[in-house]
Amino acid sequence: MTSGPILVTGAAGLIGGRLVSRLAAEGADVIATDRRAAEAPPGARWVVVDLMDAPALMALMRDARVGAVVHAGAISGPMVAAGNPHQVMSVNVAGALNIAEAALRTGVERLIALSSAGVYGAQATLDPVGEEAPLNATDIYGASKIAAEAVFRAYRHDHGLPVIALRPSSVYGPGRMTACFIRDMIDHARRGDPLALAPDGACRRQFVHVDDVVAAILGTLNAPRSDHFAFNVSGGTWLSEQEIVARATPVLPGLRIASTAAAARCLDGEMGPLDTDRARAAFGFSPSIPLAEGIAAYAAAIRHCEGE
Repeated sequence: MTSGPILVTGAAGLIGGRLVSRLAAEGADVIATDRRAAEAPPGARWVVVDLMDAPALMALMRDARVGAVVHAGAISGPMVAAGNPHQVMSVNVAGALNIAEAALRTGVERLIALSSAGVYGAQATLDPVGEEAPLNATDIYGASKIAAEAVFRAYRHDHGLPVIALRPSSVYGPGRMTACFIRDMIDHARRGDPLALAPDGACRRQFVHVDDVVAAILGTLNAPRSDHFAFNVSGGTWLSEQEIVARATPVLPGLRIASTAAAARCLDGEMGPLDTDRARAAFGFSPSIPLAEGIAAYAAAIRHCEGE
């Protein structure tokens, strides 16, 4: 760990919130930030600050003598602000610039930026995708993540900022509020409504449980500084929707499949499985939550939140 507090942006979001709780439970000195107020877990401090407020970010990092930053604050997927590309670019790219500049000027010892496997877009083959694969995203969200990575890479190269980027596949688990295929499965099973699937083989999906992403972040906080900039993080599966349903059915007994097909949902890009060997070698990353187990825990968390 670093010498000063750990600042987590996007602490009201899925990954940021889970990370703050884990760090606080382990006794770390944590500052949780987001643009809206929330109750911090015991042992953490909550500070309201917007990524667009560069002076406030600078003052916070300087005054708190922040040692490490985990930048999880962003427009978090192509389904968020889909009709507002200006907002997506402003938050994800200008926010990255504000974080990088504040971290550089205040002497932050380690900066971990949450990017996305969405940067890869469609690949020429379905071979495993390593971190040196072309960044082919053509949607606004993917383009914003590519641009944000370019900002961080420039600060690393030109100014020696100790920053790395993690590229998780689709993240699911307790706390996810935005739509995703796994949440759709759970909701349809609870209602007893048939779920329409994409044609078999149309797109293969890659999911990773939020706790495995948190474990990857903790690994990077504790590992020696790496010569590499980007690291893939995934749950180790590469499945069609039919294969996901087959794994989920034992833990979602109400799940039924519609007789008609849905449109293909290639949100993970038309690409092969993410290669996570670099993350394993650098900081010991290995996903520990099997898909069926993670789906069951996610479903239980939803039931608990809704008082069932």
